[in-house]
Amino acid sequence: MNGAPSMTTEAAIDLLRHDPAFAPTISSMYLDEDVAAAAARFARSGEFSEVVDLLGGSLEGRRVLDLGAGTGVASAAFVKAGAKEVIAVEPDPSGLVGHGALRRHCDDLPVAVVSALGERLPLADGSVDVVYCRQVLHHMTDLDEALRECGRVLRPGGAFLATREHVVDDPGQLEEFLRAHPVHQLAGGEGAYSLDEYERAVRGAGLTIRRTFGPWDCVINAFPTVEDPAELRRVPSITLAARFGRLGAVMGRAPAVRQATWRWLRRAKPGRLYSFLAVKPPG
Repeated sequence: MNGAPSMTTEAAIDLLRHDPAFAPTISSMYLDEDVAAAAARFARSGEFSEVVDLLGGSLEGRRVLDLGAGTGVASAAFVKAGAKEVIAVEPDPSGLVGHGALRRHCDDLPVAVVSALGERLPLADGSVDVVYCRQVLHHMTDLDEALRECGRVLRPGGAFLATREHVVDDPGQLEEFLRAHPVHQLAGGEGAYSLDEYERAVRGAGLTIRRTFGPWDCVINAFPTVEDPAELRRVPSITLAARFGRLGAVMGRAPAVRQATWRWLRRAKPGRLYSFLAVKPPG
């Protein structure tokens, strides 16, 4: 990062919200000024549909921990999908992007708002059926401790899903990623770990990894470039069409060109997105 952060995260998001150049970024982060509209968009997104599928296809009657809940867009979506209760853990008191906004948005829902850090969860052992984190783990100062806490509060047989976590391979990639991140440049607070560090932390928490998803392995990681599985399959053609027009779209249908495009898309880009699905073994 170039110099010290110049403002709070709340001020940085407010600034970016009012800059038309960052409208797509704010939208992809679901940090719209209209929290209800952002929540409705997330609830009907291909990303959330895939989240529900990975968690077994139904949230009916389950108790969900939404770790790093932010403004509550995912918490509300889990309730809409049938969750019995959502525990929304968010340490930021901000009325704009933290649990101040979360309380207002989820006031009439079965959502318990908890002000806490992921490394110190004020929840009982085995008290939740699902632990869900969207773009949260890379913010942790102690990744291993945060994952141990997730494993502790998850019931035996419960599911853990961490999505859209930034991955870097070395300090140089970390520096490059942070230098390009607009919120980090204004307020700091961003981070990233290596793929091995994430997976070791998950296993160290006593969880069994069912699947690790790379940047283009699922809609969750590919959003906002694509929003459904059909689009995901057409990514090479979409990418080439954006660059070369109609000729690129035609080129993207050729198997050799598709393979080359996928290799380019899956290159080791600093801050690329991974997601992790794990379970806590039955007792």
